[in-house]
Amino acid sequence: MLFALGILASGRGDAGPLGGSLGIVGAPVQIVVNTLTNSISSVVDHYIYLVGAREESEVLRVELDTLRHEMMKISEYQYENERLKDLLGFKQQTDLPMLPAMVAARSASAWYRTLILDKGSTQGVQNGSPVVTAAGVVGRVFDVNDTSCRVLLLTDASSAVDALVQRTRVQLLVEGNMGPEPRLMYLARGVDAQAGDRVVSSGLDGIYPKGMLLGSIENLEQLPGELFQTAILKPSVDFARLEEVLIILPQTEQER
Repeated sequence: MLFALGILASGRGDAGPLGGSLGIVGAPVQIVVNTLTNSISSVVDHYIYLVGAREESEVLRVELDTLRHEMMKISEYQYENERLKDLLGFKQQTDLPMLPAMVAARSASAWYRTLILDKGSTQGVQNGSPVVTAAGVVGRVFDVNDTSCRVLLLTDASSAVDALVQRTRVQLLVEGNMGPEPRLMYLARGVDAQAGDRVVSSGLDGIYPKGMLLGSIENLEQLPGELFQTAILKPSVDFARLEEVLIILPQTEQER
């Protein structure tokens, strides 16, 4: 029936008066058919477009995640490069033989504050070797194997460094106390020492070379009746953020 109406609606001259009349009636039907056909085609096209857009979106998301990962790696390389430049610059300022090392692990003990480095006796590290950064003293090696070593930090209770107030050359002892800031011991009453003064190694303990920065004086007090002032050291090194360090190796007779 629709086929016949479609023919009559085509407007051919041989359809006669009846055909013309039927053509007038069939025209709306053809419009409906065409509209439905176009709508279905549009829906199909839209579906295909959405599927393609979804696939393209997934590809773009993966590419974006990859780019973000690469940017993070680049940022890490930049930060590492800056730290290594600082270490290299510090190393070039001294004649001491120094070995770069990476922090491989940190102690989880409540009684010891230590680091594990990725260098050992194979590279010349020995017990007692000082460990430093461009910012100052980190600690000293106390346990060595072939490929790694353990470092006792300046803040450990077992640590003690003979030191000087850099400005006035007043002698004192830096002693770890398991807190973030070591104590300053034997700072006599009346000596010229002030909060903010820098404290350096004296070299008299036979471990740390003379003049290595330890930190600065804080909380300086003179308690009534006490022979010594009380004070703490604010370390120049941020121990929580250490990643690369320098191990000072033993000097040969020719180097001395």
